[in-house]
Amino acid sequence: MAQDDPGKSKTRTRLVIRNIGLLLSGDLEQPILDADTVVAVDGKITEVGKQNDVDIEGANLTIDARGTTLAPGLIDSHVHPVAGDWTPRQNQIGWIDSYLHGGVTSMISAGEVHTPGRPKDVVGLKAMAIFAQRAFSAFRPGGVRIHAGAPVIEHGMVEEDFKDLAAAGVTMLGEVGLGSVKDGATARQMVAWARKFGIQSTIHTGGPSIPGSSLIDKDIVLAADADVIGHINGGHTALPDDQIVSLCEQSQRALEVVHNGNERAALLTLRTAKELKQLDRVILGTDSPAGSGVQPLGIVDLFDEPGQSLGDVRKRLVAGGVDVLDFQGLHKALRLSVVIGLPTALISAR
Repeated sequence: MAQDDPGKSKTRTRLVIRNIGLLLSGDLEQPILDADTVVAVDGKITEVGKQNDVDIEGANLTIDARGTTLAPGLIDSHVHPVAGDWTPRQNQIGWIDSYLHGGVTSMISAGEVHTPGRPKDVVGLKAMAIFAQRAFSAFRPGGVRIHAGAPVIEHGMVEEDFKDLAAAGVTMLGEVGLGSVKDGATARQMVAWARKFGIQSTIHTGGPSIPGSSLIDKDIVLAADADVIGHINGGHTALPDDQIVSLCEQSQRALEVVHNGNERAALLTLRTAKELKQLDRVILGTDSPAGSGVQPLGIVDLFDEPGQSLGDVRKRLVAGGVDVLDFQGLHKALRLSVVIGLPTALISAR
């Protein structure tokens, strides 16, 4: 659930959710809160605790959770939106709204690369990124918040281009390697320019996917030094095991595991991160829509299927999985924990 934008109403909205059976925090270190009530004002959590200990008076809306579990909404760290709630990959309408029913309340674009006729000149790619950022900032299908406007870097871009993008509100790059820039040295320079202006980056990892892409191996990934090692378990084709282990060991960047990847490679990544005591580097996405379709339950499946072979790793990820996409300061605006002062983006389940 997501409260309406308070800027659209002069009346303060006070929401009370009571009679919560189990409240998950989204914090790996303290996954369960000793509370049965959440209070939010104008879309921001103001109190969490026992009903007798919090102020529930003056609520515009009171929801009786009837003993159900309440958790922060899930975040899909890797999607490829195009225009509103439509994707040309399957000519499908309503895919984002379907993901909401799978518990996803926030999405992060890894590039609007499926846009028909996607411009690859510098002026065009900047314009498209700014358009996507503006459009999805103003439109939330089903209430899902989509952080979009992620340009794919191309040869010919200079430092000033990244400054212009940041000034226009662009905060992330699309997958490095899906455009003409595929070598580590050029990618590293552009990633550094982006980082200088507060733009975060992710890199395509593994075999080719869309037309024009190519193999991005561990040497290119390490050289580029993007903030996120995108779909380390393949999107769809994963790197050899030794390269995956090397990326885990030799980089301190986020390790993104995706639904549309190789499950065995995902397990290898999680085991290695666990051995390194760095599970907090793991983030989860679907890498969709893709040629294999859309996966409304993709994030939930990631908690379930790989975990069946991981024992305590699964328990740790599930317990804190609602917030596993906010590590190392990445995507700070997306932090969806049950914490005072943070947005009300919650899901409920029996």
